[in-house]
Amino acid sequence: MRTFGRTRRHLMLHGFGRRRAIGLSLVAAAVVIVLFAPTLVAGWAPVLHWKCAPRGVALAATTVQVPALMLNSPYGGQVWGNVTFAPGFLPGSLSGMGTHDTNGGADWAGFQANVSVTTVENETVWGPGSNVRCSQPFEAVLDPIGNPSEGLQLLGPGNISDRQEPSVLFPGSPSTISFSNAFGVANSEEISTCDVPAQSLPAISSHLTLWVRFAWSGQNYTAPLNLPIIESSYHYWFPSNGTWQVDNLSAPGGPGGGWAFSYSPCP
Repeated sequence: MRTFGRTRRHLMLHGFGRRRAIGLSLVAAAVVIVLFAPTLVAGWAPVLHWKCAPRGVALAATTVQVPALMLNSPYGGQVWGNVTFAPGFLPGSLSGMGTHDTNGGADWAGFQANVSVTTVENETVWGPGSNVRCSQPFEAVLDPIGNPSEGLQLLGPGNISDRQEPSVLFPGSPSTISFSNAFGVANSEEISTCDVPAQSLPAISSHLTLWVRFAWSGQNYTAPLNLPIIESSYHYWFPSNGTWQVDNLSAPGGPGGGWAFSYSPCP
């Protein structure tokens, strides 16, 4: 009887120990899941987070002109524009720039900068932080020098459409920076002054996306370059007796840069 009692108590204690060990294991697993699950699915993680880290040089630092404000003037009309950057982005006391164009012309204002491109990869880092994964294999880096330029021509006056606007600053020359500022498709209500007085309309944008063009491993690539713009403001004047289709380049998903136009006369 004593032997049976001792055996029974031993089995009970052994079973309790197993259940306790299993319970502790489940608690530990739950803690691990709570701590590490955000690394996989959340925007912030407490123990281990993702970051997009540079790995190598795809384009060494190259000094270029960078357009910061791009203007398309409506045929027969005028446009004025100004861009403002975050304080400290441009060297010295320079915080922005402006320019103006008329009668279907297009021009730009910008600054000089060193531009480079690095290859990037996802990596995990111990410690709390935001999960930031790479969206593409390259990252463009901009280091402003200054030397602002204003009122440089992309298209001369007299264009009824911006469809043929170049995508580089100096066509025919090797170009590191490219952009999209031409008329593609009408995506906003047309502006008509047929049988009505001239109109004056404002527009605002908070972004301008450029692309850095480079060759790497024998192939040609582009990497987006986003400027830290606080605001770009535009003011368009349309003369009487005309109709302009509008491509709002600053609409969501667009490259930024205000409006582009295609003109047709009134019936």
